[in-house]
This record gives sequence, C-alpha cells and structure tokens, in this order.
Amino acid sequence: MGHKVHIFLIALLLFSTIFSFLDPSDVQANRTVVVATDVLNVRETPDANSTIISKVQRGESYPVVESQGEWLKIQITSSKTGWVASFLVTESSEGARSTASRSSDEANVQVLTDDLRVRSGPGTNFSVVGFLHANATAVQYLEENENWVKVHSDGVEGWVAKEFVTILAKKKKEQAETPEETEQTEETGGQSATITTDGLNIRSEPTTQSKVLGTLSSGHQVEVIAIRGDWLNISFNGTVGWIHSDYANIIKSPLDTQNSGSPKVEATIKVAGLNVRSEPTLNGKVLEQLPEGTIVMIISERNNWCEIEYDNGKTGWIAGWFLEKSGVSSPPSSTSSDGTIVIVDDATNIRSAPSTDSKVILRADEGEEFSIVGLEDNWYKIKLQDGSEGYVAGWIVATKGNATSVKRAGAEQYLSNKVIVIDPGHGGRDVGAIGVQGTYEKDLTLRTSLLLQDKLKAAGATVYMTRMSDTSVPLHSRPQMANYHGADVFLSLHYDSIDDSSVTGTTTYYYAPSDQDLADSVHSSLVSFTNLRDRETRQENYLVLRESMQPSLLLELGYISNRGEEITVLSGDFQERASTAIYQGLAQYFRGN
Repeated sequence: MGHKVHIFLIALLLFSTIFSFLDPSDVQANRTVVVATDVLNVRETPDANSTIISKVQRGESYPVVESQGEWLKIQITSSKTGWVASFLVTESSEGARSTASRSSDEANVQVLTDDLRVRSGPGTNFSVVGFLHANATAVQYLEENENWVKVHSDGVEGWVAKEFVTILAKKKKEQAETPEETEQTEETGGQSATITTDGLNIRSEPTTQSKVLGTLSSGHQVEVIAIRGDWLNISFNGTVGWIHSDYANIIKSPLDTQNSGSPKVEATIKVAGLNVRSEPTLNGKVLEQLPEGTIVMIISERNNWCEIEYDNGKTGWIAGWFLEKSGVSSPPSSTSSDGTIVIVDDATNIRSAPSTDSKVILRADEGEEFSIVGLEDNWYKIKLQDGSEGYVAGWIVATKGNATSVKRAGAEQYLSNKVIVIDPGHGGRDVGAIGVQGTYEKDLTLRTSLLLQDKLKAAGATVYMTRMSDTSVPLHSRPQMANYHGADVFLSLHYDSIDDSSVTGTTTYYYAPSDQDLADSVHSSLVSFTNLRDRETRQENYLVLRESMQPSLLLELGYISNRGEEITVLSGDFQERASTAIYQGLAQYFRGN
C-alpha cells in the first residue's frame, strides 16, 4: 500500500510540473470572441474604472489571451492587448453564425403578391411607407428576422411580411466568373478624408474579418489612396490600411472641384433639425443636424437626395424635399402635386375639410387610389371619382409617385433614443424549462427577444442584448449590463413551467416598488395582445431584478408545461404578438413618464 502511495505522489508531482510550464495564454489560444455591443471600451486592467486604451465595434472578432473573473484580455493588434467585460462579447463560433443568418448584402427578394405593404418597422403597428408589386425588380435584401424581411427598392427602405416574399441568393463576389463582376479598386488621385467616429479600426484588408492595424478618432485627417466598394484605402502616420467609408467624409481635391460637371446650387433648409447623412438613404449614418434656415450648396442629386456642402467644406447627404433652392419658389401646399395616395385600410374616411371634425363624404376601401391635388396641414387634398375633391389624413395612407409622404409619430416617438437592455433568459448549457413536447425555454426566449429588438431599433431605441445566440451568460452579469449602459428599462424574458400541467397564463414580475407602473403598462399590453390568462403583476425578489439599478421586469410569457400553451407560444403568430405587446407596453410606459 505504501509503495502505491509513493508512486501516486511521484505521478502527481510530474503532472503538476508539466502544467506549471504552460503559458496561461496558451489555454485561451483557441478562443475568439465577437463584440456584442455597438462600441466596447477596451481597458488597461480588468476594472471598470481603469483607463480606456481602445474601442472596438460590434461584430468584430478578437482572440482571447487571458480571462480573469468577468473580464477577458483580448489581442487588439499584434502588439496591443486590453481587457473587456465578458458579458459584452460572445463566442465567435456562435455569434458570427447568428449575425450571418440575420443580415446580408448578397441577395435579392422576389415579391409574390401585388401591393405588398412596405412598413417603417417589422410589425403591422408601423406605418406603411410604400408598396411593392409581384413584378418588382431590383428589390435588395438587407436583413430579416423570424417574420419580417427588410428590403430596399427604388429609394424606399422598410420591412415586408416574410410570407409574401422569397429571398433569392446572389452569387458571392469572390466567386464571380468574369472580371466585370468583381469590385474594382479606384485610384483617388490624392484625396483626403475626415474621420467621423471615435475608435475606428484600420484593417489590413477591406473586410471586418481582417487584422486590425490601429484605430482612428473623430476629426483625424487621413490620406485616401484608393476606394474599393464601401472601403477606403488610407494612410495615416505611416500606417496604410482600410477603413469603412460610412465613418469618413471624403474631402474633394481642388482638381475634382474644378472638373465637376455642373455648377453648385445654393439652397435653404426649410425644416427644423434636418439630418445630414453619410449616404443618400435613411439608413445612412447621421453625421449631424442642421437647423432650419441653414444655407447649403448642392453638389449633386440622386433619387430625391442632395449631396451638399456646408460649414466651409463639410459634405453629406440630405433629403431633397426639405430644401428650397435659390431662385426656385416652392409651390403652395394647396396647388397641384404629382402622385397618388393608396388607401391602406377598409372604411377609411374621406372628409370635406382637413380636420377630423369635418363631415365624412366617402368611405374608401383598401387598395383604392386617388390623385393628389395638394397638401394642407398633413392632409392630402384628393380628387374623387365624380370629379369632386376631398381630404384624407396623410398619416393613414400610402403614396405613389413624387408625393411627399406624411407621417404622424406613433409609439416610436416615445421609444426613440431610449436605451433598452433585453435579456433572453437561460442559454448555452442552461436550457431553462423543458416543455411537454421537449421545447427548450432558452430557444423561445431568444426568438421573442430578437423580434422585440428589431421593433425597438426601428423606433429609434438603442438596444443591447445579453446574448445574441445560444451562449451561456452568468446570471449576475445580466443586470450588470443594464447598469453598465444606464438602461431606461431592463427586460428579462422567460417562459414558465410547473408540475401542474393545467396551469396557464402570463405573469409580470418586478422588485422595486417604483417599477410597478412599468409592470402594469407592459403586463396589460401582454394580456391584450396575446389573449393568455392574466396571472397579474407580482413583486418578487429575483436576482436579475434585485441587482439591477435600472427599471426592470421579468416576464413569464406562458407555460410550456401545458401542452396547448406550448403549441401556442411556439407559433410565429404568437411570437409576433408577444414582441409587439412588449413594444407597445414600453411605449405606453414612456408616454406617461
């Protein structure tokens, strides 16, 4: 017996000696993480109060050198490392897969029905911004979620119901068979550019997957050597690499200005707070806002957008319909206008005057079209079939042609600029509750959260997710994310289970008494939209609620231990209604606070 113990101790000593020579970084060598927030601070030490040495962007991946508690040390460049909070990144093998499945610029969309409504956000509660027809061509795919597809066509960008389209994959550019199909690199002839964001990565190749060579800050001037697609080949302080053009304003050289084809036209902005964007689309990055009355110079025009020069050399794009060109007077609102309106809902009221108090002279049905005569106080003056004229509220119809669309702010006005942290409960090894048919709670919570995220972002909210895919997130890290971002609301989404299979319904939990109004708003909306049994709001001492310093709720969205309710919550229709309910409940809460 003593001999065996002696052999065991020798073996243990050898085992310990071998592993004492291993570099801790080698243990992490195969780990790579993807940034899961828009801009992530990289710190000098694993401490939220330590010096910020760099910033990294959402979707970028970095190798992990070391881990310490809730902090990860990542390799930023070949000579630079720093620490990031583990709950703000995901493992790349899962995070990259999630991103790829949700967005792509390598596909078009085939429309399967006429008069398909294009909405400003992914839900029927968002306004109609246009229509697509079955023979529509060049409908570009932007991204998708479970029930909706975001598209761009003929200057209109928005969301369409997924059931009415087919996504057609395009051939990848790197697989192109002819030279004409590949992106060409264009020499710029000595242009320069101004950086418009902090922490912009300089990369070795024109792709977000390539090596990071360094970073740039807002206001830096760089030399532009060449352009390839959406990427700029630049030189800065001896470093040559690539940056994305969305985050830089190219300054035209004197030669370019002299050779520009048409003279500049002076124009005046006629609305308050007009956004200047990086590209001629509502999806372009907002560079800044210009006040009403600002005089700008129009450099070029594209699809009703104007490229302008302002503030002694700055350039950007603004919506041309908000400009008044010098020497060209704008027509009075009541005069004739090109275009038609399209009725969106049955029994839409056509009135004798531009007011909800005026007489209803006709009720029009979905799909009917009327020529626009003019626009008065956000009401379209239209010509009826018998030659008479009437008025219809501009925010309840869609337009065709060159007519300016009218929007009345709905729920999005209360959600714009709010910071929301969504916590899809469970994930990774923690599957949560298991339904009668084997449904994992972790899968349902992620489905609902992704749909809710898209709705909130479409309304202008800033949204952070504790996880974007099937990853494990420490329980206490979830509320810490809300604290870190100073969230206006933290939502932890769950589905319930109990031994009694007859129990059904939805329950909303809160911890702080000050959160009861939030709980009431969201819960009443959930009961109304989902038609689940009302199990009321309840005060509870859950960790994710207790450790959050922000307004917080834990939502139980149905019992998967009940066979019927499990089938219900699995449906795409329920997922859409539940995410819409939470969206509307939040809007109602912010409206009153």
